[in-house]
Amino acid sequence: MLDVIEKLLSLQDKDQRLRALREELKNIPREIAAKEKLIADSAARLDAAKSRAKAIEVEKKTLQIEATAKRDQINKYKTQQMQTRKNEEFTAFAHEIASAEKVVSGIEDKELTLMEEAEGLKPQIAEAEKTYSEEKSRYDGQIATLKEKISNVQTRITELESNRPAALEGIEEDVLERYDRLFNNKNGRAIVALENEICSGCHMKVTSQTSLAVRAEKTMTSCPQCGRILHLPA
Repeated sequence: MLDVIEKLLSLQDKDQRLRALREELKNIPREIAAKEKLIADSAARLDAAKSRAKAIEVEKKTLQIEATAKRDQINKYKTQQMQTRKNEEFTAFAHEIASAEKVVSGIEDKELTLMEEAEGLKPQIAEAEKTYSEEKSRYDGQIATLKEKISNVQTRITELESNRPAALEGIEEDVLERYDRLFNNKNGRAIVALENEICSGCHMKVTSQTSLAVRAEKTMTSCPQCGRILHLPA
């Protein structure tokens, strides 16, 4: 194998690891954000259930005030009804009393519905609290692991970056420029194996001339289709 090919393969191995680690590092904040959203969603579900329970209590108190006011009004009508001597007024008060009692009955029905809903919310809130506690504990642990992972990945990146200059030694500048261009444009695969006269980069069959040149191992040979540098498999 050509010495320059050997050096490029070693460099590419380091660069591929660097590329993967940088991508991994870039994705970690997204993973953390996703875990934090899961915690927030769980908290929101719990808050929604608790808020509805509080809203029910407010509605019940409002209805109780309305019912009390109506009952006071009914008592007032009854007193006035007993004091009148006119049939028309007596009948009018009876109508007002019936209307007010109907309103009170409607309020009591609403109160009963709210009480039933409140009872139904109790187990929901208990379950939501349990779920939130469990999910927060789980996801907080995963977030802590991811944050620790950031430090570890950064350390590995720093190590590889510090070792990269040594991997460049002995590679001519024009060859390095060609390699860098291919590496960046060909998804991190600048130099690939030629297997059964097929470029393992683009999976196209090369010409016999290209195949012979690669096998001769005298100069760097590129794939005519994708431009990647070719080498014989180890």
